[in-house]
Amino acid sequence: MNFMERKAEFERYLDSGNLSLATRRAMDLALDYQQLQSHLEAVTEVRAEYNRLRGLGQGELDGTQKQKITDGLQPFCAELTSVKGEVGELPHQQPIVVAEGRNLVKRYRQGGHHFELGPIDLSLRSGEITGVVGENGNGKTTLLRIFAGETSADEGWPEYPGMVGDALTPYQIKQQVAFIPQRLRPWHGTLLQNLKYAAANKGFHGEANEQRVNFVVHRLGLTRFQHLGWKQLSSGYKLRFELARMVVWRPRLLVLDEPIANLDLNAQQQFLQDLVHLAASIRYPMGIVLSSQQLHQIEAVSEQIVFLRNGKPLFAGATKNVGSDRASNTFQVGGSFSLENLLQATQGLPEIRVEESGTNFTVHTATAVNGRQLLETLFAARLEVTFFRDISFSTRQLLAQTL
Repeated sequence: MNFMERKAEFERYLDSGNLSLATRRAMDLALDYQQLQSHLEAVTEVRAEYNRLRGLGQGELDGTQKQKITDGLQPFCAELTSVKGEVGELPHQQPIVVAEGRNLVKRYRQGGHHFELGPIDLSLRSGEITGVVGENGNGKTTLLRIFAGETSADEGWPEYPGMVGDALTPYQIKQQVAFIPQRLRPWHGTLLQNLKYAAANKGFHGEANEQRVNFVVHRLGLTRFQHLGWKQLSSGYKLRFELARMVVWRPRLLVLDEPIANLDLNAQQQFLQDLVHLAASIRYPMGIVLSSQQLHQIEAVSEQIVFLRNGKPLFAGATKNVGSDRASNTFQVGGSFSLENLLQATQGLPEIRVEESGTNFTVHTATAVNGRQLLETLFAARLEVTFFRDISFSTRQLLAQTL
């Protein structure tokens, strides 16, 4: 998005009363654009006040509380209104390759168990999210650990052309890579103390330390929790703290292993939303790669997808190209009907094949049959459909082939 698009986005959130996104995006705008940076401290405080006012599990603010936040954003809104055209725009930054691997292979042999990951070619670009998906035990964590520098490949090697510095050593590269494992390690002290230490450990002291920590605490909704300890946080907020501890020093590459596995649906959506915004920062873009079994959620935010099965990439490329070479369309259907009812209703469709898959059914049809036609066929047969999803352009179609 360019400046005018982001300005319109912020105004849309504010006008619709979505203060959660409006306050977050105001902070992002003030951070990214020099002309707006004089408002950064003020909008950060507005965001902090929003976090203090909105209780856990509550809906959006209304009444006097809503008005307080809206009024607090008015000076920033006035500055935005005064900006015409592309004034304040940074030079357009094309995504750069932060890390890439060619013919990566990793082998494990223990007892009678043999597993081989790869060969895999993968490039991770700044400002973009790459999703690594598949079932457990298929090599997702291994691939992420190779790029994070936590383990080495047996063949091929990752390179990091987008890292800052000349003739970089492995240590210097790793200092620009943030890795969040699936199992988080407990920490001691308060959240705030740990964030300040993390920033100081990367060379940020004094006012720079205070500014970075203050920004990330309020931006990620941790205002009310900054003085708490590890045992006082839920698993969802422990993950948000871990994200804060990594992004406070603005890494070039962020690697996350199954970050949304233990989050509820709302927490998943906000976490992924924040990742999209953090990756796409104009002033401080980063490449993000994350693994998950939540295929649809990850596909929704990822520019590219890697689908692994038995260590092999069945698909690795742009998310928009998933299913482009499919031989059939694939749908998931559920409702108060039996397999026999479904087979009878769809028997007139070309190349029809129906499978039971857990509590729902997977329906394969000719590519000429779209979702609307299938639904019309089911409704004509008076079947009561309560769940329907077209997965023809999702990696879930690859997963469905193994069920």
